[in-house]
Amino acid sequence: MPQTKRYKLNLQGCALLLLCLLSALVVIVLVFRRLTPSPEPAPPEPEPPDTSLVTRAQIDRLHYTDSVLGEMRWTLSDLRLEELNRVLEEYGITSPEEISQFLAQAAVETAAGRHLTETGTEEYFQSHGYSTGTRGAGYLQLTFEYGQMAFAVWMMKKYVPELADLEYVNPAAHGAERIADAYYGALQRAANLGLDVSRWSRIVYSSQSGRLSTGADYIAEEFPWESAGYYWLASGISSSFYEISTSLNTDIASRIIGGSGWQSRREAYAAFYPVLAELDQD
Repeated sequence: MPQTKRYKLNLQGCALLLLCLLSALVVIVLVFRRLTPSPEPAPPEPEPPDTSLVTRAQIDRLHYTDSVLGEMRWTLSDLRLEELNRVLEEYGITSPEEISQFLAQAAVETAAGRHLTETGTEEYFQSHGYSTGTRGAGYLQLTFEYGQMAFAVWMMKKYVPELADLEYVNPAAHGAERIADAYYGALQRAANLGLDVSRWSRIVYSSQSGRLSTGADYIAEEFPWESAGYYWLASGISSSFYEISTSLNTDIASRIIGGSGWQSRREAYAAFYPVLAELDQD
């Protein structure tokens, strides 16, 4: 056989052998893949624990039937719930007892958040020494012009760095004239510094504001929880409590806040405390 022909036959044989080897390798890989179990998918990351002082699950369980007011149920948007937790932290209302008392008062004051401004006529408000613009507003119904002025100064002092050294005058220890002086002094100070403090001055009712809400309506829109936390702290409610969990603390808070319906406030506290303290209710 000629040398050239023998060489070609050898090449064809090698090519055929290589093809067989590759085919066998493909078969082995396919069989291996079929026999090898697929890896289990990684388990989903666990949800981080909710460290809020008041969780969504707790808020949804804060309902009861009041002997006078009927069905009471908190319904808060996620934004309102987030704001509540921020205010509780910032104003030091952190124990289950304090939170239960705070929410019990707020529930009765606002029908569990349904009425963030006091209901009534101008004649009714005037008979109690205030007006529609200075009626109760927020979850603890901050009332009176001097109450609005003191809160406005507090907020400027808290949120405007250039005004951090303002003198805050507490209504619990000072009269309306002294509070008004501090408020107008704060506005003058802001004007001298060229600061826009309209976000805070709108807390005080003005009949000249046109379409802009001021006073009670503005507090209810923008600061319903903050005004309540402020009032709770400024009035020294938590610091007046007994060191145990008791409805006697409810009466202390009711006396300081000055609202009616003390029995309803006790019933709200009795319903809220087991939920917020995570007591076994079985």
